[in-house]
Amino acid sequence: MPHAIGPARSARRVAPLVLALGIGLVSGCSAEDDAADAAPTSSAPSSSAEASTSAAAPTSSSSSAPAEAESETVSVSEGEMFIELSEDSFSAGTYSFEVTNNGRMPHDFVVEQGGSDVAGTEVLQPGESATLEVELAPGDYVFYCSVGAHRAAGMELPVTVAA
Repeated sequence: MPHAIGPARSARRVAPLVLALGIGLVSGCSAEDDAADAAPTSSAPSSSAEASTSAAAPTSSSSSAPAEAESETVSVSEGEMFIELSEDSFSAGTYSFEVTNNGRMPHDFVVEQGGSDVAGTEVLQPGESATLEVELAPGDYVFYCSVGAHRAAGMELPVTVAA
């Protein structure tokens, strides 16, 4: 046990040095990256098509930003044995379901296709909300609550997604 104190103190003394070196390396790398990024755009002023293509490339390479920009938001209200959606028709695409439990019992929101769960929220307590992003392909789905016997009591909603 006495040996554990010595190395711990040494680690506390060395940690700030390692952190400072790491910050120096990261900031040094980012400055080089910025200079490299600036060079191609300034060396190609004669072609606006090339400039717009290179400007668009970083935007399209970011996988999270386009998905958020392209998703359609659907409000979902759940309560004692009902599910209400702000939309009644769906086309293939990405949807962001904003689920709110407006009831007095716990509920969740599950998306099922062909008898298999595609996605779902955690169980939401009364007053809680969650957001569920789902890519819906054309086909038949069922949105339901999997808590207890809620689905059998009517908390399911068949949905057809058009092409």
